[in-house]
Amino acid sequence: MGQRYLLRMFAVILVAVAMIGPVYEVRAAETGDENTFAGIDYQKSDDIRVIIDGKQLLFDVNPQVVDNRTLVPMRTIFEAFGLTVTWDESTNTVTGKSDETVIILTIGSNKATVNGQERILDVPATVMAGRTMIPLRFLSESMQYKVVWIGASNLILISKTDIIEWRYTGFEATAPYKEYETKWINGLPSAQTRYTGKNHPVEIVTLYNADGRIITGVPDFTAPSYGAGWYLQSPLTGKTYWVDIDAILAGSDNRGFVAPGTFVAINSQIFRDSAPTGNYLKVMVEDHYFDLDTWKQLNLDPGSPLVAVTDASQLAGKEISNADTVLKVFINDRYRGLITVNQLLGTILQPMTDKIYTAFEKDPRTVFSWDNSIWNRLKGENPWIGMTKDMLLVQKQERADWVTKTATRFTVFELWVYEYQYADSVYLFDGDNLIGIW
Repeated sequence: MGQRYLLRMFAVILVAVAMIGPVYEVRAAETGDENTFAGIDYQKSDDIRVIIDGKQLLFDVNPQVVDNRTLVPMRTIFEAFGLTVTWDESTNTVTGKSDETVIILTIGSNKATVNGQERILDVPATVMAGRTMIPLRFLSESMQYKVVWIGASNLILISKTDIIEWRYTGFEATAPYKEYETKWINGLPSAQTRYTGKNHPVEIVTLYNADGRIITGVPDFTAPSYGAGWYLQSPLTGKTYWVDIDAILAGSDNRGFVAPGTFVAINSQIFRDSAPTGNYLKVMVEDHYFDLDTWKQLNLDPGSPLVAVTDASQLAGKEISNADTVLKVFINDRYRGLITVNQLLGTILQPMTDKIYTAFEKDPRTVFSWDNSIWNRLKGENPWIGMTKDMLLVQKQERADWVTKTATRFTVFELWVYEYQYADSVYLFDGDNLIGIW
């Protein structure tokens, strides 16, 4: 997601800078033709490309950069500028002549002459791969050509007249995402922009958080701006949980699972009867989503701000709570249903300090090595003498309000007290085994 999005965000920044930022002034009269450099491929190449008046030069030895100066094969570039070439082997001197210009360079020397006047070179002419290489900018400017270096593209543009380009700038951040280009003259951006006639292909995506929140209607190029923790696919989809059915049904207004399509609450008894491990339902998440029509059918919270929303487009870019996003699930390998993230996974996402063993992210049988008779017995509500501490905790799903320990020479006794409105429940353990109930 990262690089493609960053490039698109950069494009948006570019269009903003080009359209409202400072620009360079250029002279009123332009001598160049807009068509000369039209259609240039600005994709960066491995080798430096040189284009003179719209035509790319082909070299038998690739241009080289030495001390930040580009050297090119002498004969090819001389001929491109209309210069005839002569070589004096005795002095290692090369001469290029036209009707108006005479240029003389010596291999290894940082001095050259142009029409008899001495010039100092930043980089001397040299021999590479059997070819005489000369500094391109020196030659171009000596011939009174204009030169533009585009480092991001490894590209050099050369012309006798003004070098006019229309460079892609970016696209608008709102639909229909029109693409724009800016007019550049001799390597400097002007104030002039134009619509290319194309709209940028933008994908509208949904972002998901691991805690069940969702953001819908997000243009893909803006996704990085939402920060870390947001994903293009839900981290919940494909996961399997084992959740105690009473934890799911806690609360008088909780309907638990509803049937897809009809949105009718499913009788919880079929889940209890088919639970593979005690009262724990095996719940596999097939899909995680938000749909306004589904939300209204579920009638989750009459006081929610979503009640006033009439069109899903009103929610574009807005965060939707995990109490309102929906999971499509496969229960006990038999039944399909819908339930909100918070209803199913609230005890995992926001565990309560007094609750314990309400949900697992793996089969509880791999946590506790109890046989089927124990798991079946734990489906009931009555504790029994001989059960272990973990068995009682799994059955009650909550920690004791008070725990008192007494150690003797032979064992440790623990008294667990659960306080309720009208009576307390008291359990006495000898080591790990329950020996008394009051």
